[in-house]
Amino acid sequence: MKYILSFDIAKGKSVYCFIDEFKNTIIDASLINHKKDEFDLLFSKIKDYNNLVVIMESTSIYHLPVENYFRSKGINTIVINPKLVKQYKDTLNKSKTDKIDCFKIARCYLGTIDFLYQKNDEYLIYNPLARQYWSLIESQTRLKNRYKQLIEIVFPEFNLIFNDLYSDLALNFIHDFPHPDLFVNRRTDYLMNYLKDKNGTTQAFRFRNKVLKMKDISSKSLCYVDSNSFHVHNLVQTIELIQYHKLEIDKIKNKLIDGLKDKKLFKIINSIPGFGEFSTALFLSEVGNVTRFNNSKQFKSFLGIDSVINQSGISIHYGPISKSGNKFGRTILFNIVTTIIQISAHSNQNNPIYLFFRKKQSEGKHHYKCIIACETKLCKIIYKLCSSNCLYINK
Repeated sequence: MKYILSFDIAKGKSVYCFIDEFKNTIIDASLINHKKDEFDLLFSKIKDYNNLVVIMESTSIYHLPVENYFRSKGINTIVINPKLVKQYKDTLNKSKTDKIDCFKIARCYLGTIDFLYQKNDEYLIYNPLARQYWSLIESQTRLKNRYKQLIEIVFPEFNLIFNDLYSDLALNFIHDFPHPDLFVNRRTDYLMNYLKDKNGTTQAFRFRNKVLKMKDISSKSLCYVDSNSFHVHNLVQTIELIQYHKLEIDKIKNKLIDGLKDKKLFKIINSIPGFGEFSTALFLSEVGNVTRFNNSKQFKSFLGIDSVINQSGISIHYGPISKSGNKFGRTILFNIVTTIIQISAHSNQNNPIYLFFRKKQSEGKHHYKCIIACETKLCKIIYKLCSSNCLYINK
């Protein structure tokens, strides 16, 4: 017989119940604080039951201490999607309390047991790294916007001196010389050698024109910010944060690639045109083992690119994509398809994704509808190759 320990998680505390597979209550709904001694006491009550399953909803980060505690005890622990619980109906009662919810989660598990997947495969263990990458990317975007804003305040002419303000050369120079007063009176050969060293080249004369240009621009600039102002200090600090984020992002990229490059599915997906080593590792760390899905439609639903269908009688309407799945996996897929289309337009017009994109365009479809159609086709390719254990072969 199967026994279910169900939790309704909140911040710092939870309500749990303990039932068997016939929905008979063994321990009624009780409050438990997220403290080790209370969980040890609960564990002592249930440890002698065989075939025990711990079930809980995913609640941001608050369920993680409970999940990790029972996993460390070797107990089968499943985290269920809250949408499954919300949609599960086995009563007409509309009341909602923590006590009712913990029983509902247990009944939902018993009603959907054949469709649940435990996220403990060899790919999803790298998911925390992927989520840290997305967090750093989001922070990096905000920092870059702030950086550009401070450039406009302190010395807008930096835009004329450097083609790319986010390049390592530009960041290093502006960090050391954030105000024109700090370099306008410097010797030309000193600035040439500085740029040579920061750029990693051996020929300083290559930077002579750039140095003369920056000196000329700075001498004519209407710069109203003092070199000792807080704006200049903020600019230096923002650059340091951007450089720190870049280093941390590169570390995560290397860890993901090193950890997944020897896996079977990595080699298969990486063989598909458009997937580089990092995009493959990032994609697998978000979607996990692709072969766990029964078909490509389940794979599409997991990514949230399945169409919302409303049908009644003879009337049927195909709406937009559901967007109810993994948004990060969907973002990766969007970027991959966009890259494939851009590159194939100039170098490989026989790419099946590009040909499919052109076909949909010829049908008069909107650009983004064409992109979504290509994402669907790419999903089918990925699923077919992974389930067949075959590498992609260019024809």
